[in-house]
Amino acid sequence: MRGEGRVFQRGRRWWIAYWGFRLNGDTGEVRESAGETEEAARGLLRRRLREVENHREGIRKFRGPNQERVTVGELLDDLKADYETRGIKSLRHSLGHMKPVREHFGFARAITVTADAVNRYVLARQKENMSNATINRETEVLGRGFKLGLENGKVSFAPRIRALPENNVRHGFFEKAEFDAVLPHLPSPIDEIARFGYLSGWRRSEISGLRWENVDRAAGEIRLFTSKNGEGRVLPMDEALSALIARRWEAREYETSGGGSALSAYVFHVKGRPVGNFFRAWRRACETARIPGRLFHDLRRTAVRDMIRGGVSQHVAMAISGHKTPSMFQRYNITSAEDKLEALRRRQSYIEGRGNGAVVPLRVANSDKDSDR
Repeated sequence: MRGEGRVFQRGRRWWIAYWGFRLNGDTGEVRESAGETEEAARGLLRRRLREVENHREGIRKFRGPNQERVTVGELLDDLKADYETRGIKSLRHSLGHMKPVREHFGFARAITVTADAVNRYVLARQKENMSNATINRETEVLGRGFKLGLENGKVSFAPRIRALPENNVRHGFFEKAEFDAVLPHLPSPIDEIARFGYLSGWRRSEISGLRWENVDRAAGEIRLFTSKNGEGRVLPMDEALSALIARRWEAREYETSGGGSALSAYVFHVKGRPVGNFFRAWRRACETARIPGRLFHDLRRTAVRDMIRGGVSQHVAMAISGHKTPSMFQRYNITSAEDKLEALRRRQSYIEGRGNGAVVPLRVANSDKDSDR
């Protein structure tokens, strides 16, 4: 009968059949292997029937044999393939955040990853002194894997994942004297990459990956076809940027391994190849210039601040730096300590100015006219 299910044998193995629920919500007969004994098959059938009844009563969604076999590793594999297919720009960073999640959950069945299991992962990462921001990026990857699993019909649920509070907004700026002090300690062409970042506010990856096909020297424009926010933009070149690009144009030629010469397709290159990660060189330069702890990204923040200080509207500054939303733009906290000090000085000048005004005393009412009123 439909409500009771049945057990049957095929060869040496026993099977069960029952009326259950599929991932798309439809109902129908479900068949699954149930072991090598009739007793084991009847035990599994009773459990499945309870799960079906719980689903009908709204107690717990029915998951069934297909979901029970899905592992977290499979969900992460699907997510990686999806990112590669769609050409997600943050793929390298996402794979980095995916690694500890895979190591912790990889062989676990997806149905065992509950909110409590995620919380235990968070606690374990906190004991490893991982920052809240790093942990959030990792649990976000896990959540995206489950979301894709829901869309693909591999799972019918996703654990609740709560984000940890983050306080990672940096406030670093470069004053011109500080930037000029760092430049001499940077090797070529990293020094020119830094100059470009200081002048434009572009991201490091956007600058280091810049190709000559992006540069229109005749029109005096640099065109970025795509960026981190998914949109392209055009940067007109002023005198400083034009001079920088002219120097890089002269530095296009490089010697090949065979002793010949070639022209680099990249504006900033090392023997024709784009400049890779230069974190160590940057850190040494900042330490030598006696301003340790500064980030290359601080140049982006500095460019935005200087544009606003110079009277550039927020809309135009965002178009140059490539900020897509005002919230991300304002998150940089472009108000520096000098700005606040100047505001206090202006307030003090205003107070002192009011203090120099004439004071009109109140008239004392003791005359006869006043008494008659």
